[in-house]
Amino acid sequence: MGRWLAGLGLAMMAVLAQADAPLTDERLENLLGAMDELQPVMEQVGQRLATLPPEEQPPRLDPRAEDFDPEAMAEGMSEALDEVDAYADVQRVAENNGFDSVEELLEVQARVMMGFMAATQEAMMKNPNVPEQAREKMNQQFGNIAEKVSENDREVLQRNQQKIMEFMQAQQQKQMQAPGSN
Repeated sequence: MGRWLAGLGLAMMAVLAQADAPLTDERLENLLGAMDELQPVMEQVGQRLATLPPEEQPPRLDPRAEDFDPEAMAEGMSEALDEVDAYADVQRVAENNGFDSVEELLEVQARVMMGFMAATQEAMMKNPNVPEQAREKMNQQFGNIAEKVSENDREVLQRNQQKIMEFMQAQQQKQMQAPGSN
């Protein structure tokens, strides 16, 4: 899950643009297949971005902003890749895993992450055991992100919920078994 959050952090370091990769079962399957190869690349990108002077770092997107959407997240990630000369690395991962372009892979990743964030927020808001202070904090951080996830994306994620959870559990197991992990 930490790696997903690292990817989410990178996704939030972004600026705007357009792409066209609606979420489908096949694209989700391709993304899950690509993650073992993609995650180390994205971790390196995050590390490289952190070394840039503040004036050269891509601006962060605010999930509360009206223009915060998967296309914007994907374009921002693409620009960040260019900034640290990692575009070709991600392009190789994209091509190896059935994506037509880096932008398609990144947009699918952004759609999944936004859907995951929205589902987490919605579950938290509906749970009567969650303290009001935690609900307020979630709203401050993510605003109305749930409204920004398309019905199609929700349906694809819901259909594949078990597969996603199994993937995330497998990733967590790998992380716990990795040398140097606690």
